[in-house]
Parts: sequence; C-alpha cells; structure tokens
Amino acid sequence: MNTPNPNESPKTDAPVVPTSGDSVQDLHRAHMAQMNDPVMLTVDGVEDNPDGGDDAGAGGSDSVQGMHGMLMREQAEPRDGFEPVPFWVAIVCGALLMWGGFYLGTNTADFRADVFDEPNPVATPVLAAAPEPDPQTVDELKRIGEAKYAVTCAACHQPDGTGKPAEGFPPLAGSNWLVGDKATPARLARIVLHGLKGPVEVVTPAGTRTYGTQAMPAHAGQLKDYEIAGVLTYVRNTWSNKADPDKAKPAVTTAVVRAARAKDGKRDSVTADELLKLAPTYADPPAPKK
Repeated sequence: MNTPNPNESPKTDAPVVPTSGDSVQDLHRAHMAQMNDPVMLTVDGVEDNPDGGDDAGAGGSDSVQGMHGMLMREQAEPRDGFEPVPFWVAIVCGALLMWGGFYLGTNTADFRADVFDEPNPVATPVLAAAPEPDPQTVDELKRIGEAKYAVTCAACHQPDGTGKPAEGFPPLAGSNWLVGDKATPARLARIVLHGLKGPVEVVTPAGTRTYGTQAMPAHAGQLKDYEIAGVLTYVRNTWSNKADPDKAKPAVTTAVVRAARAKDGKRDSVTADELLKLAPTYADPPAPKK
C-alpha cells in the first residue's frame, strides 16, 4: 500500500482559477476563456491551427461568440398571413373582376336560347302512333287470333277447344254458338266484348248441355278490335269448325267488332236471352237492359 506524499501536489484537470481578485468577473474569466478556446474547427476533427498558435482564450471560428454571431445574422422565418396583401395586387384583382363583369354583361345576351341555339336546328321528328293492323282474310285473322287465344282463352276452353264441362266451361269445338244458326257476328262480338253470364244451352256433336255456373269475363279492355276479330275467326275455323268457307271474306272482321263496341259502349255482361234478340246486323235497336 502506497503512502501519499504530503509534498506532492494533487493532479486535477480543473482549470486554474486566478485568485488575484475576488470579483465575479475575475471568478468566471478563466471558465470563459476555456469555453471560448477553439476545440474542433474542421469536419475531420482537426484543429484549425495544429501548431498551437492560438492562445487560450483567444477565441476561434467555432467559439461561443462565433456560433452566436451566425445565429444573430439569421433573419426571422416568414409566416403565412403575417404580411398584408400588397396594394398593387389588390388593384390588379379588382380590375380583372370589373373587366369580367363588363364582358359578361355585353356578350352573353342574357343567355337567351334564340341567341345561343343553332339558327335552324334540325327538329326531331315526332313518330306518329303506328296504325292498328286491319287483317282482311281468314288466314291473317287466324294468325293473330291463335296467339291471343293461347294467352287469353286456352286456360278455360282448352287448347283443343273441348272446354272443361265438369267445371262449367263450355266447349268451342263444334258449338252451335260458333258454327250454327246462333253464330252471328253481332252476337259473337258482344260475348267477347262484354262477357257472358247466366245459363246458356250449348249444342255439340257430343250432345246438348246447359252451362252457367261459370261466367265469362269481359275482354273489351284487354283486347283490341282486330284482336277480338282474330280470336273469333280462329275459333270459328279451327278444330272441326268450318264457319268461313271463303277465306277472302271472313264473317267477323275488325269493322264488325268496332261497330259493336260503338253501339253498346261500356256495359255489363250479356245473357243468352239478350244475345238471341240481336239480329245478324246492327240495324235493330240494342237489346233491353235488365
């Protein structure tokens, strides 16, 4: 164990503080000199004066005063809205607004359509409603009637015209109301237009039977005149029915159905008794209403 030598001065890295005076400046002068002494003057860490020419406290380019000098030379950062709009900018913007308003007021013609539209615009042609067909032959009427029968009538009278006797729907194939003495155009047109209610006696090759439990609905609002004429011509000349021997002269035409619609107007269902009072032509007065 070493014994300390009382005559040996202790080693210390603290700066020497002069004791010549006891003022505050004298006490801090040595510390300030050490702080201002250059330490590292280049990027590589080499002193600015490697020969040691700078005395302690002489200061250098990176002394505290040098660093503060650079900071003091910096200008204040600008802030948005801090400075007012220059007067000349306001004058230019106001002049542009005035010119724009003057231009719109003198060159827009109040935005009138007669000014901005083409002088002679091509008018879009208005398509007139296509006229309804007016078939004149049996074959033409049958083609129209076949399609309408499948949609409107086949559910009750069946596609083969045999009807549903057990459910009260009479057959059409061989019916005396289609090919017999009761099958007049006036009667048939009214059956489809207004519907049929009440008991009706139907004669077919299979026999005679009275129907009436099921009422036939009116089709005046569902079918057009030429469609009703087509359906009647189809059922009168299909299956075993041969009502129109001359294919160029069908008995039930569009004109016949149109006349029946105009004569009766809107009315309730007809009965078999009312139909039997109608003549084959429309010269007689309509049947009395009950």
